[in-house]
Amino acid sequence: MKKNSTPLKGKRIVITRPKDQNAELRDLLVSEGAVVLEMPLIEIRFPEQNEELVPEILSGFGEYDWLVFTSVNGVRGFFAHFFARYKDIRSLGPCRIACVGPATARAVEGFHLEVDCVPETHTGDALADKLLADHGIENLKICVVTGNRNSDSLPKKLEDVGRAIVDTFPVYATDEADVSAQAAAEDFRENGAHAIVFASSSAVKSFVAQAAALALQKDAVRPQVVAIGAPTASELRSAAIPVAGIADAATPAAIVAALQKVFG
Repeated sequence: MKKNSTPLKGKRIVITRPKDQNAELRDLLVSEGAVVLEMPLIEIRFPEQNEELVPEILSGFGEYDWLVFTSVNGVRGFFAHFFARYKDIRSLGPCRIACVGPATARAVEGFHLEVDCVPETHTGDALADKLLADHGIENLKICVVTGNRNSDSLPKKLEDVGRAIVDTFPVYATDEADVSAQAAAEDFRENGAHAIVFASSSAVKSFVAQAAALALQKDAVRPQVVAIGAPTASELRSAAIPVAGIADAATPAAIVAALQKVFG
């Protein structure tokens, strides 16, 4: 497809992730001729951890068989705690590493570590299924790195079906970001957008909770809604928000492909 014929040319696209996670997607959308409006609906915090939990988890890493990451934020939060305690990456021990998708895997590989397991579908359930299908995890000890709003379906499946011994290690917190005073939100209210992209169930919940602050004016463009992954799409539908497209992976290329399909 020629660049001047891209279906995204001139389209106003709202992206709702925290700004420090948007650079690659924003640049790709701009290269496709889109006008990008960054309106973060959530914010990520890396709070101080429980003084008992952190030493208990980190001091036992020689005993873990698998370290499981479900997000880039989990990777960031985990290694912040890890390097506050250890100076050498070898202190991680011989555990294997599983990641929910390629972006999370790239974050781990940034520490010069090899990732042993990534599912084709980038969800926690798919990651659990791949570990169950491809690796014998019965009686193995697994650390699942999480956030405060992560679903417990992954660790429960590893425990209940795989009969593994699972510890969860929450290393970050996801909070709603107040959009009422954001310049992007004012722009959205006045002009609308052609599409809005939701990357997580938390962002959907924040959008619904702040519906009054995001109400579109009479002549504003009503956006099509694109979800990243089936869980986010399910959350949108539960909120009675129609889903026009679903990105099958949490990658900029997959998100752009889903938007192109909506407008193509």
